[in-house]
Amino acid sequence: MEVKEIYEQYQKSQNYDISTFVPEPEKLTAIVITKNEEKNIARCLSSLDFVDEIIIVDSGSTDKTIEIAKKFSKVCVIQTKWYGFVENKRIAVEKAEHDWILWVDADEVVPVDLAKEWDERVAEGTFHETAGIDVARKTFFLNHWVKHSGWYPGRVTRFFHKKRAYFNDNILHEGVVAKQGYIVESFKTDLLHYSYTSIYQYFDKMNKYGFAGANEIKRKRKIVFLPQLFLQPMWTFFRFYFLKKGFLDGRIGLIVCIGASFSNFIKYANYFFLKKYNYVEINEKE
Repeated sequence: MEVKEIYEQYQKSQNYDISTFVPEPEKLTAIVITKNEEKNIARCLSSLDFVDEIIIVDSGSTDKTIEIAKKFSKVCVIQTKWYGFVENKRIAVEKAEHDWILWVDADEVVPVDLAKEWDERVAEGTFHETAGIDVARKTFFLNHWVKHSGWYPGRVTRFFHKKRAYFNDNILHEGVVAKQGYIVESFKTDLLHYSYTSIYQYFDKMNKYGFAGANEIKRKRKIVFLPQLFLQPMWTFFRFYFLKKGFLDGRIGLIVCIGASFSNFIKYANYFFLKKYNYVEINEKE
């Protein structure tokens, strides 16, 4: 008698149903935070057909963002005020029905091959020690892929298990942190990021990032000296343009590296105003 037949007889004698021992496939909730993203949101949501649920946390859109989003069947829209990048994402995570989360920005696209990687990974069914999965992010500036300048691969953890990982408290460049005892895996396919469509938009964002960076310095109570106001921007440009080979990205690379330097200058300039005068000019995201 074969082993299979012996097992089947044993199963029948014990009235066991083998299907009860087979776990259900992991389901996935995508989260997106928005404000006035009518130009991007349809493209983003169209790439999320493979997920089981999409939660959008919108902080006061006055354009057609919500109207467009509600046309997608899997979307649940939560409208709230702006609490910050991390807090608004936490609202989405708390509302998620499933444990596995995919964090996507409105100007990002999940290509078919990346969705396929997730489906294949789920089929393996071995997530017991995994807190998250990171991906490389392929960023486009004026439709130009910025391959150098410190932008690529820029790996970020975007798939994560909400009980095994959490968002850090960074005001700027928030990220996902794995809890102790769990690992972060890697996918091969790039996440696509269509970031800036104009130079004005880029420098406007760098200005806001600079202000958020100043608040981050203040929050972490870092020691900062006045010479850093001009030394840090110089070092930033040198690092990204020469060491990170920004010059290979041509004119776009030059603009990107100057923008990074400018953002660093704004960060330290704002910090000294915050420290001396408790000066507040703009919020983290307008």
